[in-house]
Amino acid sequence: MHDALYYNALAREENGDRGKLKKLGDACGGDWQCAYQKCLRNRPLLPDPEKEWEKLERSNMRLILLNTPEYPPLLKEIANPPFGIYVRGNLPSSEKIPIAIIGTRKATGEGKATAQRFAGELSKHGFVIISGLAFGIDAAAHIGCLDADGITVAVLASGADVITPRANDRLAKRILENGGSVISEYPPGSDALPYRFLERNRIISGLSKGILVIEAPESSGALATVRFATEQNRDVFIVPGPIAHPNFAGSHHLIRNGAELVAKPEHIMEAYGIMHGEFSGAKKTGWSPEEGSILNALRACAAGADVDKIAAMAKLEPRTANQALSFLLIKEIIEETAGGYKIK
Repeated sequence: MHDALYYNALAREENGDRGKLKKLGDACGGDWQCAYQKCLRNRPLLPDPEKEWEKLERSNMRLILLNTPEYPPLLKEIANPPFGIYVRGNLPSSEKIPIAIIGTRKATGEGKATAQRFAGELSKHGFVIISGLAFGIDAAAHIGCLDADGITVAVLASGADVITPRANDRLAKRILENGGSVISEYPPGSDALPYRFLERNRIISGLSKGILVIEAPESSGALATVRFATEQNRDVFIVPGPIAHPNFAGSHHLIRNGAELVAKPEHIMEAYGIMHGEFSGAKKTGWSPEEGSILNALRACAAGADVDKIAAMAKLEPRTANQALSFLLIKEIIEETAGGYKIK
């Protein structure tokens, strides 16, 4: 908590501006107490760290810093992760696969129904749904997940206590009541300024293994999220639509440029080797039972795992696990990173 105390005060002073916070943090090697004290020399009216922390605690909100174990592993991987995230509710279990569902605010009735159906089915099969709580596709995805009693995460362009749009306040409460979370990189009380929606989009994709786009016009903000997802090496799935409908102009452009077309939730499950909540066996995928056991183990290790840990989780002999890992590497289903083996 010590470092978070000072980071929170600086975040309040700089209104969550990542560029300014980076400059302050870099000057002290990431030591936020040092950054606060250094800043205090020129700005004697800085927010009091203790008082600001008391406000944070009263709001039932947590601050999770980048260098702490609780910080989401996938988000830590991106090029410009938030130095801290403010969280209301519970971050999802690492056993679930996070996937973002995004699209236009001005969605058609069919588009909203599609978002609800995909979110509901995916949440029943081991996925947690990430979105931005906006009108249209975002809200429909959250609702579809909740109706299936699933876990969903809303990422805001405002403070986590400032629900944007205000009309979705009841939906945000429902997300929290069902065990999900509302998060933001901006301190409590921050307004949703226009540029923050773009900054927020990198977090939506950064928290996810893949993103699903439903109805994206040529000027849709969802396309910016896709750009972030591509840079972050995330999977991109697109639901196609009528060729002349403007709500699908951006979607179809993405398909032409290599995004994966999906027509039903099962297509995404297959992409992650999941059937009925588990990685399916050799009959449907060509994977051996040992390979399936390893993939199930890796699902629970977002940050990666070494051979010994994988063997223990998969209940395999180390030699057998090593052999199966070799085959999965050859098949390009997993990859070896500095943090261990991971599903691609």
